[in-house]
Amino acid sequence: MERTQTVKDIIILFLVASFILLWNLGTGSLTAWDEAVYAQVALEMFISNNWVYLTHTGIPWSDKPPLCMWMTAVMYTLFGVNEFSARFFSALCGIGTVLVTYAFAKKLYSRKIAIVAALMLLSTQHFIWSAKVAMLDSALTFFTLVSFFCLKKSEDRTIYLFFSALAFACAFLTKGVAALVIPLVWFFYLAITRRLTALKSPISIIGLLICLSIIVWWHWTAFSHYGKDFISGYFTTHFLTRTTTALDGHTGTFFTYFKVLPNKGRPWGVFMLIAYLAAAWRLFRHKEKQHIFPLLWATAGFMIASAVKTKLHWYIIPVYPAFAILLGWGLCALFKQRVIPVALTLFVSGLFYLSSSKGVFNLDYTPETKKMASFIQKNLSSGGKVFFYNISDPAAWFYFASIGKNISTKEELERILAQKDAYIVFEKSTFSSFPKTNFALVTEDASFTVIRIE
Repeated sequence: MERTQTVKDIIILFLVASFILLWNLGTGSLTAWDEAVYAQVALEMFISNNWVYLTHTGIPWSDKPPLCMWMTAVMYTLFGVNEFSARFFSALCGIGTVLVTYAFAKKLYSRKIAIVAALMLLSTQHFIWSAKVAMLDSALTFFTLVSFFCLKKSEDRTIYLFFSALAFACAFLTKGVAALVIPLVWFFYLAITRRLTALKSPISIIGLLICLSIIVWWHWTAFSHYGKDFISGYFTTHFLTRTTTALDGHTGTFFTYFKVLPNKGRPWGVFMLIAYLAAAWRLFRHKEKQHIFPLLWATAGFMIASAVKTKLHWYIIPVYPAFAILLGWGLCALFKQRVIPVALTLFVSGLFYLSSSKGVFNLDYTPETKKMASFIQKNLSSGGKVFFYNISDPAAWFYFASIGKNISTKEELERILAQKDAYIVFEKSTFSSFPKTNFALVTEDASFTVIRIE
């Protein structure tokens, strides 16, 4: 009976999560930076059929590991090159996160708490946003959650230690050192529960060796191909520098994310923090050990993100399942037998609030760029050649990629200026210093200017 009920819960949650996270997924336009960068890297992988050596705008790119780009390239193969394909893997990971959050909360607490936790997570602004953009954090959250869930399940069957290590490998191939929170939580949880000897079991050793082999394989392959550029880009810039200094003006204090969670985590962020404090009190005052794992996970993820000097709001996305589980427990403790109807009411109200006030389903981030790309493709493709000069906007690179050739040097620009019937697309800021010559203005908007050389 219990198994049948669990299957029904999973099916219902899957359908609801799929509707929410896939709704409008292919509409609008990509964000101007990270989302468009990853979509473009995957596009170049898809075009070149080179699945190991990543490039962005034709230039070797080693900022992040390739797992999400691999999956996005697969989606391009299945569904074509569009916004839906770019975001689909992120949404799938979001759906998976909801389901595993339910399973994890049920393992730790009860079915009621599991249902409430899943519903609260699925109506949290920050989580919905992360699952509907083509970035890495939804996948990182999913693999982190799977690794922790398998670690908990290993208390019943040791084989789950193998799957926990495999999920860690996937997390590392998603966002590199950001996944190191996983072994940190492993160690402290096993130490607290006096199970460190589990790491010596044959299945655990095999899992860790396979995990390390997968991680080392790609990193060694990338290093062999890129050499010093891989070290300076992947390790120096995106690990050491990002950790010790604030890159690109993304500054903040140790307490920045204590503001981010209530703000970006609306409408439940404040209540998640209250539930965290209540669970910590119950653990230390009444020895309720079921709180250990979500508290440890939330604390480790929050503190590591706070310690990193570069502050970006999505760094705390992976802690939301832990906070949602704690909130599920808190609501059940407060409303007891009435918790399911209360949770359903909160869930529907939360979605209505987010859709009406926060526009969480509006995924149109660079409409002018997409509109300009459409104009160029329709009106200029049958005429002379189209060139894009020194475009820095990653969204523009993605939308312009199939239309014309990108040029970046003044020497190339001078050669193009000697060609009649050539079209050149500038960013507005660049065009202001463009040498005045024989050209006709074709069109312009707030971001771009298109001219034709006469």
